Amino acid sequence: MTVLSEPKPVAVPRPPGGNEEASCRLADLSRASWALETLESVFLGALSDLAQAVDASAAWLFGLADDGETLVRRAGFGETMEFDTLAGPSLPKVQRCLTELRTKTWLRAGSGQEPEAAGPLSLVCLPLVLGNCRLGAVVLADRRGALFSAADLHVLKAALTPLALGLSNLDLGTAVAAQAGVRRELDLAAEIQCNLLPGSTPGGFPVHGLNRPIRKVSGDFFDYFPLDQGRIPFALGDVSGKGINAALLMAKVASLFRCLAKRIDDPAGLLELINREICETASHGMFVTMVAGLYDTSTGRVRFANAGHEPPLLRLPDRSYKSFPAEAPPLGILPDLGFETREIDLEGGEFYLFSDGLTEYRYGTREALGVDGLVQLIEILAEMPLAERLGALLAELDDEGWEVRDDLTVLAIDDAWVRRHD
Repeated sequence: MTVLSEPKPVAVPRPPGGNEEASCRLADLSRASWALETLESVFLGALSDLAQAVDASAAWLFGLADDGETLVRRAGFGETMEFDTLAGPSLPKVQRCLTELRTKTWLRAGSGQEPEAAGPLSLVCLPLVLGNCRLGAVVLADRRGALFSAADLHVLKAALTPLALGLSNLDLGTAVAAQAGVRRELDLAAEIQCNLLPGSTPGGFPVHGLNRPIRKVSGDFFDYFPLDQGRIPFALGDVSGKGINAALLMAKVASLFRCLAKRIDDPAGLLELINREICETASHGMFVTMVAGLYDTSTGRVRFANAGHEPPLLRLPDRSYKSFPAEAPPLGILPDLGFETREIDLEGGEFYLFSDGLTEYRYGTREALGVDGLVQLIEILAEMPLAERLGALLAELDDEGWEVRDDLTVLAIDDAWVRRHD
């Protein structure tokens, strides 16, 4: 256990009044200890009251740093000299006091170099403990020429519980503040991710997607946007893992797609460029499954490539379905992978992309929704406009009993909508 060197503690004037008044003020600490915003000032007042109660001239409060080992000075009252200078070789005693959970008293000879040195310095160290938890220590000093008495120690020990509670609450408050900071960062990350996803297009649009993260941030993404001549690039991807690392890689892949798809018409070539970039920079072991494509509204044809993702579904007007399994592994595994561009005619039907979080949705202990269950939901909702249809599809899975296990993402192209609006 080591002690950090810290700035000189603030000296607080000793309050007027006798030990009775000091004892009352120490009792107030028990109530004030629950108000985190007052703890810093309460500690200074509490040390002043401890000193008043036993006629000490100085007092220090030590707590433990985040490592649970290092002593950090929280507050100091009385003589303005640094503790290290005033108490000399007493630091090892403070460390042993806390380690052994024993009160220690000792004398230190005075020094002519100390302005207030009128005799030997009497010191006492008391460990601060709450339950089985070591929190820190309190040290008091006075130039009385004799050790602190048994009566002094009795008074001090009686006052330590509220002081320990206050120190515990300060540590708790620090942890709560840190957690609040993390929550704010996650909220900001979620907002940034949301801004990466396309918004609703006024007046309707033949492509629509939805993303519902299982946590604050998502490892799934989708994107689409219009180009000239009725072309619409689109993509849906799923990053391995969860949490911040997955969200950061998701943001990178989404940004790469948005940039590259504006100038690369070939989906296979686009995935090859994204794959090489991910292999150069992604964390070891992370990968991305992804479908990227280009929809031509003038012909109703879709060109797409699949990197290890769930097979897209084509629903034809006669309510028959075709699926298109991936023929290449996910992105981020091997840098020189080749991908295949496939071309299909939607024929006035719909083209569905989705993450495995949707098909792995499970009702209680029953089997997962699966592709068959997804097809049934699509058929039930088939008469709705596209945006409403996807919203209703996810809403169906909000019923009691359904258990989400991963991010949910779905994107669909409605070629019939285009033909109705020609």
